[in-house]
This record gives sequence, C-alpha cells and structure tokens, in this order.
Amino acid sequence: MLAVGRLLRLSLTPSALADGAAGMVLGAGLWPPGPAPYLLMAGSACVYHGGMALNDWADREEDARTGRGRPLARGEISAPGALALAVVLLVLGPVLAWGAAPRAGACLAGVALIASFYDLGPRGPWLGPLLLALCRAGNLGAGWLLGWRERADPAGPALGTWVVLAPLLYGGYVFCLSRLARLEDRPEPELARSSPSAWLHSAALLLFLHACPAPLAVATQGRLLGSAGLECLSRAGALLLAAWSALGLLRARPVLWKASDAGRIAGMGLRRLLIATSALAAQVGTPQALLVAVAILAGYPWSHALRRIFPPT
Repeated sequence: MLAVGRLLRLSLTPSALADGAAGMVLGAGLWPPGPAPYLLMAGSACVYHGGMALNDWADREEDARTGRGRPLARGEISAPGALALAVVLLVLGPVLAWGAAPRAGACLAGVALIASFYDLGPRGPWLGPLLLALCRAGNLGAGWLLGWRERADPAGPALGTWVVLAPLLYGGYVFCLSRLARLEDRPEPELARSSPSAWLHSAALLLFLHACPAPLAVATQGRLLGSAGLECLSRAGALLLAAWSALGLLRARPVLWKASDAGRIAGMGLRRLLIATSALAAQVGTPQALLVAVAILAGYPWSHALRRIFPPT
C-alpha cells in the first residue's frame, strides 16, 4: 500500500482537492448544496493521481536507468498493474464529475486527455509547461463550471468577469513555474541565457495577482466595497497572504543562478499552489468561501507532513 501511495503521490492530494473547491466558490459565491461538490473533488483527485501513475509508467525505463527510487523502477509494483490503475482513475474521474454536473465532467475529461498526452507524448520546453498549465487551469475550471450552475444570481457579485479569468491566472502561474523547473537540467551557460529570473518574477507577480481580481473588478466598475467586516477582512487577508508568499519567492532568488536553484525555487512555487487557491477562494468574501479558504490552507501542513512518506516527485 505504501508503494501504491508513492506511485499516486498522495502527498499532493490536498492540492488536487483545493483546485475544485476554490473553483466552486469562485463560480457560485458559496459552497454548492448536495453531493455534487464532493463528487467533483473526488473526480479531480482521480484524474490528478491517475496522471501521476501514468507518468511513472511512461518513464519507468528511464527511471530504472537513472536509479530514481520510484516504485515501478524498484519493482515494487508491476508495470501492467500501474497502467491499469492509471487508466481506471483517469476514466473514473470524469465519470464522477459528470455525476456532479455534465459540463464539469466534460471539462475534467479534457484535463484527463491533456494529462495523458503529456505523459505519453513529447514534452518540449514550451509544450510540456503549456500542457501542465492547461491541466491545472482545467482542474480549477471544472469547479468553476459546477459553481456557476449553482449560482443563485447569474449576474454575479462585484467580482464580475474577473472570476472567469481565475483559471487563466492560475494556469499562467503553473506555466511560469514549469518553465523554471525545466531549467534544472540545463548547463550553467545555457541556464543564464534562459532568463530564470524573468520566469521567477513572472511567477511571483501572478501569485500576487491571485488576491487582486476582487479589488480590481470593483475599481473598474466604479463602485465602492459595500462589504461587511468579514468580507473586507477576508479579502485583506488574501492580499497579505499572496504578497507574503510572492515576496518569499523573490527572496529566494540567488545572485548567480545554478541548475539546482531553478529546481529548488520551482518546488517552492509549487508548494504555494495551495496558497494561490486559498487566496482565490478568500477574495469571494462570503462566509462559506472564507471557510473553504481556511480549509485549503489547512491542507498545507498535511501535505508537507505526507511528503516524507509519499514524496511528490
């Protein structure tokens, strides 16, 4: 069971669940009633972990040559068993999401196809990060589609059209981190030409912007925040959290870049995915959205603790 958990990267489960949860409150402004949100999050986790298992299956020969301590490379799980588990999860995920809402199921089916293409197809320096960004944006978007179906007021709150841009913002952040992570294997002269600082600054800016759509939307609509104290506190907290996390990334920038620095800082940015989704949920400003934001943050220490048992790479 430990080998299966390592194959699926169970330490990353909070991140997979957070995407759907944040997307739902962004779309609905509250937590949707009934079993639909839980079906969607279960489907999201299935697709996420199925993609991880398929990735290991596709890389099993290379992992064995390079001595990476993954379960397939060490013979702890058979290759046919890992492939079967990956296929079942990648099919089951969209089916569960379809039970929540057909449009969310269709979106998650697209994510499963993109993840499979990434695992089995070519992963160029630009195509690979783009596919990963589409997967994470689609994961958040599936929750948004379910939440929008449950929205009581189709006109929406003051967030306006900025809510629609949240998956693109989230995907852009993942794209920048993925571009930075790919520099880990580059020789130092080529690393310098690849502008790692530019990707780091772009990622930090996008992380900060996760807490900005609500104030920006209100400003562009020429309205003042007629919000209760809880709503103002929630949005201010999201802004401070995102700013603190973005500055943490920038402070980690070395004077002279090395390949190990690219991987280390990209890992820091990926661990902040939970902070990004929490900021998105918190700025909605409703009590239920604030609870979701706090629950997402609670997954951070849980994920960090599980990393020792189920490594994320």
